[in-house]
Formats: sequence, C-alpha cells, structure tokens
Amino acid sequence: MHSLKLLIVAVVFGVIQLSVPLEGLQQFNPRSRSYDKRKIASRRFPTLLSSQNDPDVLEKELSDAKDAIGRLDALKAAIKEEDADLVPLSEKVDKIENELNDLFVTPLSPEGFSLADYKLSVLTFAQLPISIKLGLYIALGLSTEVAPYPKASDYPEIVAQLHEQRALLTVDKIEDSVDQAQTRLKNRSMPKSMQEGDVDNVEEKAQAIVSELLEGKNVDTLQKENLVKQVLGRVTRKEDNSATAQDLDVLLNALNDKTVFAVRGDAEEIPGGYIVRGANRKETVKELINSIDSKVPSDWDAQVSYISDLTKKGFETPESPMDPFPVADPVLLLLKKDVSPESGFVRILSTAIALTTTLYFGLNVCANDADLSAKLAQVGESGDFTIFDQLSSQIFQVLVPVAVTQIVHQLGHSAIATKDKFKISAPVLVPFTAQLPNLGFRTDIKSSPPNLTSLFDFAFIGPFLGLTTSLVFLLYGLLATTSATPEMVQNFPALSVADIRVSTLGGSIVDFMLGGSNGAITGQELSNVLRLHPFAVGGFVSLLVQAFELIPLGSTDGGRMSLALFGRTGNVLVGGTVWFAIFLGTLFLDNASKDILLGVWVVNNFAQNDMEIPSREEVTNVDLVRGFAGLSLWFVAILAIVPF
Repeated sequence: MHSLKLLIVAVVFGVIQLSVPLEGLQQFNPRSRSYDKRKIASRRFPTLLSSQNDPDVLEKELSDAKDAIGRLDALKAAIKEEDADLVPLSEKVDKIENELNDLFVTPLSPEGFSLADYKLSVLTFAQLPISIKLGLYIALGLSTEVAPYPKASDYPEIVAQLHEQRALLTVDKIEDSVDQAQTRLKNRSMPKSMQEGDVDNVEEKAQAIVSELLEGKNVDTLQKENLVKQVLGRVTRKEDNSATAQDLDVLLNALNDKTVFAVRGDAEEIPGGYIVRGANRKETVKELINSIDSKVPSDWDAQVSYISDLTKKGFETPESPMDPFPVADPVLLLLKKDVSPESGFVRILSTAIALTTTLYFGLNVCANDADLSAKLAQVGESGDFTIFDQLSSQIFQVLVPVAVTQIVHQLGHSAIATKDKFKISAPVLVPFTAQLPNLGFRTDIKSSPPNLTSLFDFAFIGPFLGLTTSLVFLLYGLLATTSATPEMVQNFPALSVADIRVSTLGGSIVDFMLGGSNGAITGQELSNVLRLHPFAVGGFVSLLVQAFELIPLGSTDGGRMSLALFGRTGNVLVGGTVWFAIFLGTLFLDNASKDILLGVWVVNNFAQNDMEIPSREEVTNVDLVRGFAGLSLWFVAILAIVPF
C-alpha cells in the first residue's frame, strides 16, 4: 500500500521519470520518514563505492548521485506535505478492512451444521432485536464485565454455542436472560453501537419473538404441526396421552437391529407422538410391523404405524408427474395405543336426541293423513282411543326399515372388525331434523386396522349393505302400494312430491313403479301428497341416510373410503371439494333439498369432521377391484342425493 501511495505522489509531482528502481524505493517507510540512502545509491551506481577507476568518472558519478539524492529529498518533502491527508484516509481503510475481517473470517461450522446453514444462522442472529441477541448472549454465560455486550465478531461463536448448548437452554433460563437484557435496555446501560433500532418498542418485539423461541416454533414448524393436525384425528393427541420420550427410546432400541429398519437422522416430535425416518429392511411392510411388534414389550402402551410422512405435503414429492394424489416418503409414526373416543356423555346425549328426532319423523309422516288427524282431534269427545293403536302401528312400520337398515349396516362393520382384529366403539345415533329420522350410526374405530385395505372394507361394507337393504324395502313398499285397496291406501303415511324430488334415484324408482314413466309422479305439483306403504316411506328415507353416510368428509364411511383410496393428503383435497360443493348446494337448490343439505353440512362440520386414526400401515395401495367398487358405490350415492 505504501508503494502505491508513493507512485501516486510521484505522478502528481511529475517525477515518474526518476530512474531509481522500485525495489530501492521500497527500502523506506513513508510513515517513519527514514530510508537507507547508501543502499539506494549502491544499487543505482554500483561503481560509486567499490570501484577505483578514473577520478573524472568518479567525480561525474558522484555528481549524479548527489543529484539523485537531491531529487529524493524533494520527493520526501512532497510525501511529508501530502501525508497529512493520506494518513486519516489510510486509517479509515484499515479500520474497514479489520471490520470486514471480523465479520467474514468465521470459524468452522459446528458438527452437524452445514456451512450454508451456519452462515444463514449467523445472518439470522444478526437480524434479531437487540434484547434477544443480548438475552441469548447472557444465557450462554458469555456476558462478562470485560465484554458485557456481543460484538459483530462474536456472532459466529454465539451461534455455534447456541447449537452446542441447545439442550441446556431451558425455558426458565431463556426467560430470565431476556428479562435481564430488557432491564439493561430500559436503563440504556449499553454502548451506542447497541442502541440502534426502536428501543421503545423493543419489549413488545422481544416478547413476540420469545414466545416463539420458548415453544421452539417457527413458521415452518407451525405449518408442519397444522398439517399433522389436519391429517390425523384429534384422538391421536388427547391431553396427557401423547407418546413420550421413553416410548421413543423403546422404539429406537427395537430398531438397533439394522436388518429391520435403518434409522436416518433424529426423530421428529409431532403433535401426539414422533416420526422416525429411515428405510425398511424387510421384504414387506407387514414383516416390518411384525418385527417391530416382536421386539417391543408386550405391555407397551404405544404403537408404530408405517405411513407417508405427515410433515411433508405429498404434492411436493410426487411418485409420478401424472399422479393426482402423490404421497411423501414413508416413515414410522409413533403414537399411543389409546385412540378411543372421548366425551361419553355427549355420545349418550346424541343417541337420545336422535331417537327423539326419529320418533318425530315417524309421527310427522303419519300425521299427514287428514282423516287420522281429525280422529285424533275428536278423541276427547268420542273417547275412542283405538286411533292411537292405528297411529302407533303406522309409525312402527315406517321405522322398521330405518332400524333394520341401520342394524344391517352395523353388522357389516362388526364383521370386518372381527375378521381383521381391531376394536370399534358402540354405535352412536346422529340426530337430524324433521326431513330425515337421523343420519345413521357413527361407529368409531378404537384400535388401528392392519392396513388401508381393511379400512376400505370396513367403510365400504356398511353403506353397501345399508343401501341394498333400503332399496329392498323401497321396492317392496312400492309393490305393496300398487296392490293395496283404495281404503288401505287412505291409511298409508304420506310424502309430498317435494319430498320425493330430493332424490333422483328414489324419485325415478317411484316414477317407474307407480307411474310407469319418468316424471309421472315427480312432475306433479310439489304440494301434492303421495300416500305410500310404510315400508316404502322407510326405505326411501333410509336410502338418503345411507347415501349421506358415503359423503367423503371426516370420519364418515365415505371419508374412510376416500382416505383408503387417495391417501391422507388426497383425502383432504377430496373432502374440501365436497364440502364446498355441499355449501353451494345450500345456496342454490330448492327448499326441501336445501334444508337437508344444510343439515348434513352442519352435522358433519361439528360431529364428524375429524380424520380417521392411522392404520398400522398405509403404504400398500388398495387394489383396483376395490377402487372400482368404491367409485360405483359413490355413483349410486350421488344419484340418491342429487335432487331432480
């Protein structure tokens, strides 16, 4: 740098023609103002000191040397004159260089920390509010009387210490340290270099960031947690019933045998349990699950499932660019075994209300009989109470198909649960409004099915048997209606044409059986009343109830089928689309259909909006035959639900 300064001065004063070699000029220090004239002269004029030649030559060379030395003296004076301006500039440049060195000459990244992540962490730390930086500096025990505040050059070391001591930084320790930092800030007892920023609002900013630091959450973490909560049922994260660190230790000890599962990286805690990533070393997933089960204690109250990674959106790691429902890499999911439903009182209350709405429905359709209503009004005067026997008989006949259909539906569920050895809860009736008796049974799965195929079979068989039974009752009732005498028909319960039109499938069957053509019945005035055999009425409404149970929302049978066919992320997409479609239906359909859809939408939002619990393995796809059967059943359900 000094040689460069010398050259600049030389150019300014026009002495660049000086023939003294550059290596000679480097023999002096401009700041010390001293140099060795003898060395310079000896290199430019080698004969001056060592040769004993002609006196005339020596005299001439001596004259030239004096002239050169004079020029050097002039140059020295010029340097001295300009140095007053150069020295402050030089000091500023040196200071900047030193500061840059402090910032960019960082130590090696800590173990387990990539260099890129380390640099990003240092930059992130530098951008934290003053109180957070100071609080973490204090928490690490780095704040001393000599160095009470962190400097920019300390940031890399602070980040390294945070990484190494992360297990020791407890909630209380961080809170106390940040409190100390805020006290210093309020007292303004810090150097000016630390007083940058809005000090008045530093406490509010600090509290906002500390609240995240204390819970160990950032934006990515919160997104992952929300995604997990979206695709796992609430019963998997019941209060005081989450998988513990001890449960994780049991699992990891079982996985020490690398022939079972090769663990990759650290386990990740999620709401309700843990995720362990790695590779399956067994030939099949069933062998993997069985091997793990054989290596853990028999009385272990936790369990492991092998499913797609819940912390990654499946759409980010598609198996195929054309796959509409891609899945993430499979992982081991550790949860507690107890996933039984809560709120037993609510379940009892729901059943009681549903029985009431069912009886009200039967009374409502039977009371449409004008003669029956007139007789009921005259009971007090006539004293003839036999009318109640007639009313009870009609209500009973209407509700028989409703009850039988639900029982058959439930027997189908029980058969699959028994076959595949998983537990289910007692059925709970879901209440509804006057348009339908109820929304059927809700049967919770209390222990994990072995796989998605088992889950599909469980979800499919109930509605399939229920729809089939409903159609049988409907057809039988319509045949009984056509063969009944006019006197008998007058005593049948009644449905309005508007009620019949809420179902394309049911209405079409009524048209065909009673009118012989499409629209013979459903094309009449909406207020017209159609008297049908009680089994026809019960079969018709049961058809709707079974179809609504196939809606792919939450933990309904339709939601379980969707989960089995499309995976958890795909099920979320399907459920969201159906939810929005039902909501639009409540806005644009006619009154009868609107009321039913609105009731279904509300009930599913509050009573059946939870995702089903995980199966033991959710990696093996359901076969194509079952997939086709599921789509066919959904098609029938759509025909039953969509109005004319």
